[in-house]
Amino acid sequence: MRIFNNENIPPAIMDGKDFLPGHRQKDPIAGLMFYNGEGDECGGIIFGSKKDELGIYESYASLTFDQYKQDQVVQMHYMDENEQRNYGISIYDRPNTPLPDLVERTHKIQNSELTDEDVERELENIWKGNTPRAFMGKNSNGEVTVQLSDSKGKPRIRMVVDENDIPRMECLDGDGKVTYKIPPEM
Repeated sequence: MRIFNNENIPPAIMDGKDFLPGHRQKDPIAGLMFYNGEGDECGGIIFGSKKDELGIYESYASLTFDQYKQDQVVQMHYMDENEQRNYGISIYDRPNTPLPDLVERTHKIQNSELTDEDVERELENIWKGNTPRAFMGKNSNGEVTVQLSDSKGKPRIRMVVDENDIPRMECLDGDGKVTYKIPPEM
């Protein structure tokens, strides 16, 4: 574990190397970084905020647990942008390919002479399986939500209690269209 402030943010280390040079180095954050027995980053707790001369602010916090040789698979997070708050617990799927390999392949494709369309397709292929799967929390609309997503990250089940305390449950197809709703529309 390593304690840090925004003047001494540890690099993203995996297999003994900083695989994302400069990552987080300008972020106004402090916290604890977790490392596994091999010295790989495997999660952490961060806190941060910033405010400009007009009083516009951001405040955030996150607790993450990473998949082995990958990014976070469980995250508890809080974000407040001038009273627009979003907070909860998220669950992610990650590919089995180690994160440094994916980052290296991404840089090669981005610096290639492929067309923008081909770059987008190649990146989608590389990052396949890198998907948000579940969220439980409160969104910036004031809705308390449980959302379950398919393997492509598309919401398929949504349970909501809105800002007026009205509950609803929705099943969605792969295009986001509601196919079933409780209560049914009147």
